[in-house]
Amino acid sequence: MSSRSVKVAVTQAEPAWIDLPAAVEKTCILIKEAASNGAQLIAFPECWIPGYPVWIWSRFIDFDLNVRYIKNSLQLNSPEMTAIQACAKDNNIAVSLGFSENDNSSLFIAQALIGQDGEIKVHRRKMKPTHMERTVFGDASGHCLKSVGDLCFARVGSLACWEHIQPLLKYNTIAQKEEIHVSAWPSVTPHSGGGPDMWSMSAEGW
Repeated sequence: MSSRSVKVAVTQAEPAWIDLPAAVEKTCILIKEAASNGAQLIAFPECWIPGYPVWIWSRFIDFDLNVRYIKNSLQLNSPEMTAIQACAKDNNIAVSLGFSENDNSSLFIAQALIGQDGEIKVHRRKMKPTHMERTVFGDASGHCLKSVGDLCFARVGSLACWEHIQPLLKYNTIAQKEEIHVSAWPSVTPHSGGGPDMWSMSAEGW
């Protein structure tokens, strides 16, 4: 990486909950906004599309929500992903995208690094979902250990949430000569003030 600075946009926005078309539209709006403000890279949180399934921490058996979540999760090779790639290319900006990946109706916590040319440089999945996440998401395989890719301004990598407390995963990322790291965590929302949602998963609890 050269000594010049790199402008990165970090997304702090509410996702379009369990609505894939709306999620893609909102993603592209934020990509355009970041690019118009001079950002070279925009980073999205864990499971930005279609939102992190927060209900699993309070009621992990919810068949209706799980079915909706599967149907609205993003497939890697899909018109929706192609639209996001095209948006990145049209706006000359790189994108680190966190999403729930639907692979033949199996779900994975995934991250994609999209270059300014619109090409996917890295596609990886969270190696081991955390605790209750395993009621929805599957484990990754070995190819997902490649977590760093080349962009025109730096080598950029990413990990998801509690992967950051796994020493060997961090070592593996460092060993790939990462220069910019995207630390993707799920968004936290305000507590309902008495509902079944867990305090520890709320903005107040954090």
